[in-house]
Amino acid sequence: MLRPLAPIKSGLRGLEKSEVKTGIKMKLLLNSPKQKTAALLLVLALVLFVLEQVGALAVLQAPLQRVLLPGQLALYKTKQDFEGFLATITEIGSLRKKENELLAENALLAAENARLKKLESENKILREQLGARQEKRELIIAQVIGQDPLFSGSKLLVDKGRDSNVVSGALVVLKDILIGQVVRVGASTSTVRLLTDPRTKIPAVTGSGVKGILQGEFGSRVVLEEVVQGEKLNPGEIVYTLGEADFPKGLVLGKITQVENNPAALFQKASVEPLLSFKSLETVFIVKGPK
Repeated sequence: MLRPLAPIKSGLRGLEKSEVKTGIKMKLLLNSPKQKTAALLLVLALVLFVLEQVGALAVLQAPLQRVLLPGQLALYKTKQDFEGFLATITEIGSLRKKENELLAENALLAAENARLKKLESENKILREQLGARQEKRELIIAQVIGQDPLFSGSKLLVDKGRDSNVVSGALVVLKDILIGQVVRVGASTSTVRLLTDPRTKIPAVTGSGVKGILQGEFGSRVVLEEVVQGEKLNPGEIVYTLGEADFPKGLVLGKITQVENNPAALFQKASVEPLLSFKSLETVFIVKGPK
């Protein structure tokens, strides 16, 4: 009768050993930091669940909200300010980009506008020149590119020369106004002697028919000389080419600004002012072929 108890005792010993091993494993698991945190969160979740079920959490919610509300508002305001700051930075960058694009566009438009104005001005000068009342002659349009470095006040350099069939002695005009005469021709440039050059001598006549010789002085002024005493010279009168010495008749030389009359002298003379400022010339016309 005692034999059946032996298996029961053996089973109890095995069960005790298993329980001991399980307890050891649980202790080892609970000693791990990750497992402790997980267990704590699990316990906290169970506590909150229980409190929610019994209604105790609602009692704590209002005080917690009062405590946490200012901080929450501050965080929300900070978030809004930061988002606004980022939006402002982005907007400033976009505005600067647009401003740079507008500046570049305005610069291009200004350059194009200047080019069109210059082209319009040149076309207007060309139309006026072609429509001016004068003998039919072929004209070469030229751009003023500078002044003669040795005779800065009495000579101009233009961008047309032998390659454009310019010859020495050709007249340079602008509408009916005589600018000067070509005195030196290069391959692609020419030198123009202005009316102010001392070597300029042109038979001239005033609007009232008084004759004289137009001559340059000191490279800076023009005078009408060899006017017979007794002839009436009037300030403001226009002086023209007489039509002699290979100069065509009727080209405008300037207007009288001052009369110098010395009764003891054989001739009287007058200061003549060109109608155009030679320093501001940009476009001129060279008469091609015979003057």
